[in-house]
Amino acid sequence: MIALVALFGCVHPTLEPGLPEVGGQLTILHTNDIHGHFLPEQAEWLEGRRPIGGWARIDAEVDHLHATRPRKSVLLFDGGDQLTGTPLTDLVVDGSRGGAMHAFFETVGYDAWAVGNHEFDKGLDNLSAYTQDFDIVTLSANLRAPDGLTPLLPNQEFSHVFERSGIKVGVIGATTDQLAGLMSRSDFTRLKLLKVEDAVRAEVARLDPVTDVIVVLSHIGLDSDERLARYVPAIDLIVGGHSHTPMKEASRVGNTWIVQAGSYARSLGVVDLVVADDKIVSLQYELRDLLPETAPGEPSPEIVALAKDYEAQLDVMFGEELTDAPAVLGRNYHHESALGRWITDALRETAGTDVGIYNGGGLRSDILAGKVTRGTLFNCFPFGNELQTFEMTGSDLQNVVLRNAIAENDEKRGFLPLSGVTWTWRVRNGAPELVEVKVGASPLDLSRTYTVATNSYITEQWEKHLGVAPKNLRDTGQTDYDAAVEYARTHGPVVDPGDRRAKKLE
Repeated sequence: MIALVALFGCVHPTLEPGLPEVGGQLTILHTNDIHGHFLPEQAEWLEGRRPIGGWARIDAEVDHLHATRPRKSVLLFDGGDQLTGTPLTDLVVDGSRGGAMHAFFETVGYDAWAVGNHEFDKGLDNLSAYTQDFDIVTLSANLRAPDGLTPLLPNQEFSHVFERSGIKVGVIGATTDQLAGLMSRSDFTRLKLLKVEDAVRAEVARLDPVTDVIVVLSHIGLDSDERLARYVPAIDLIVGGHSHTPMKEASRVGNTWIVQAGSYARSLGVVDLVVADDKIVSLQYELRDLLPETAPGEPSPEIVALAKDYEAQLDVMFGEELTDAPAVLGRNYHHESALGRWITDALRETAGTDVGIYNGGGLRSDILAGKVTRGTLFNCFPFGNELQTFEMTGSDLQNVVLRNAIAENDEKRGFLPLSGVTWTWRVRNGAPELVEVKVGASPLDLSRTYTVATNSYITEQWEKHLGVAPKNLRDTGQTDYDAAVEYARTHGPVVDPGDRRAKKLE
């Protein structure tokens, strides 16, 4: 980038306060879980849910940080899940769905990224095409070809050694080892997935003698990062992703520091290190919310042009206004939500079934008050899963409802939004207990067979979500997104159905 060349030309860049120019200084900048978001996005933690971030804002911040750190001491990483979340990642560019992301990452100047689970959403072949021509280092130590020995993807490495300011930095990639429940079963049979701890420990042993500091660039989630730090104590720093955790402070497990930068390109993590004697001797960390008014300078013309071009393309394809939403329809992973009620009603009524089911983790964006476009709904339901119907007994349906009560009670699993079913529950002897379950206006009949509408992710991962294999499974010929678009068009405005399906008795 022209701007970066000019800045690097300065012999003595002005350092930010508290950062003396010393030997062994290293800065690591990081993002994670961008999910195709390239424009400013609502920040739910800020008053008024202000829109912040976006690629132009990241670019300006990165340029500034290059200029205010010692020359050539900066590394820029991404913790994975670059794909699936906005219509941008559904465009076919450079031979793959999501290929539009290449230009953003390459123009800003990223050095490496870790493969996330949502990179597999459009299939393993699409991901292979995505990494084929990606000009930043693709990392995952535990993601292997079927032989268990070689990388799965084109241009994938298990680890990579970078040198900055005379410091040799060994960077190891890690992908969640829960992929079996997060991707296509047929694609999963085409790869070998090692346990994260074992794969990372092997790479640490190989890199430790030839590096000054070891970084794991992970897409396994904060809890798993902490376990990894305990299992492989020789790791100096874990730069994480997957759990979308906005860490305002770095945490520490033993001698291992852990950071993560939220999601959706709204924040940038800044880790300033001093490395000496083969270890980190000083660490400063800041998670910078990328507010418009705090931009330290202008982004490059290239990144601005990219964002404007794709925004114009997507407006033509997804800008059709379907209806409006008088108020926010929000999500909740562990509990019933307004958006969950709306989409399950949409699927049930579209398919003409007794029951509608969705997965709480599949609700990817709130519907905000205002106009509702095709793009609005794509952001909510971006996976393109098939709308399917199947049959299940009342006894099996009761078990699904009980799972929901457990999910609400302990918040350790996702809640399955339901339509056509209402229930009351309570905690007795420390465990959730169902008091009453109805389908429609009638009590649940344990021996009756009920028809269900859902998406193909749930039916494929039925052990995790349903506990029983779907019977008489049928495709409807449309996706859950298609059903949402038509339902909004014909049943607008988009409003919370309001009838709570779950009630806890105190």
